[in-house]
Amino acid sequence: MGYLPSFAISAAGMTAERTRVEVASLNLANAHTVQQGPHGYQPLRAVARTAGFPALVGGNEALAAMPVVTIEASPSRTRLVHEPGHPAADAGGFVAYPGVDLATEMVTLMTALRSYEANVSAMNTARLLTLKTLDIGRTP
Repeated sequence: MGYLPSFAISAAGMTAERTRVEVASLNLANAHTVQQGPHGYQPLRAVARTAGFPALVGGNEALAAMPVVTIEASPSRTRLVHEPGHPAADAGGFVAYPGVDLATEMVTLMTALRSYEANVSAMNTARLLTLKTLDIGRTP
């Protein structure tokens, strides 16, 4: 295995973590939007899976282990808040908001940031190894 797969693996990890940050940010941005009927905001989640067997059959072991991220709707219940004076309140004075858990989204942001930093560090290490390899045989 050369050095290029190391760069590709780190880049795939960085892309996966960036997607997690984008999804968590979208959920946080819509946490306080009013649910108007069945077409209100549905919280999302980024689900990472490996490329798996089809990539392995194609002869690319590194690609088979890389994360592939899909964005799916998160099964959550709407949150009802008693706000009788709100224009979107129902007959009982309740307003429906998306079922976004703010603490979970903040933890997702922090872990995605740390994982992104780890992938950057791995890519920098692979870059350093490549440069050191190129220095072999070079006269000082």
